[in-house]
Amino acid sequence: MIRVLLVNALLFLLPFALTYLWVRFIAAKKPDEQTRKYYAFAALAGLVLVVASLLTYRASTGDAPGGTYISPTYKDGEIVPGRFE
Repeated sequence: MIRVLLVNALLFLLPFALTYLWVRFIAAKKPDEQTRKYYAFAALAGLVLVVASLLTYRASTGDAPGGTYISPTYKDGEIVPGRFE
C-alpha cells in the first residue's frame, strides 16, 4: 500500500518539480528571444506527440463498450484475471 501512495505522490509532485527546474534554468541561462522561441516550439511539439500517443493508445487498446466485465476469480489455486466478454 505504501508503494502505491509513494508512486501517486511522485506523479503528483513531478510537474511542480519540473516547473521549478525550468524556471531556475531560464533564470540562470537568460536565453535570448530566438532561443526562447525554440524552447517553446520544442515544448509544443512534445505536447502534440504526447497527446497523439495517448489518442493512438486509446484507439488501439481496450474492448468494445458493450462488453460484460468478468471480475478476477480464484480457481484451482490460481487467480484468473478479469476480462471482458
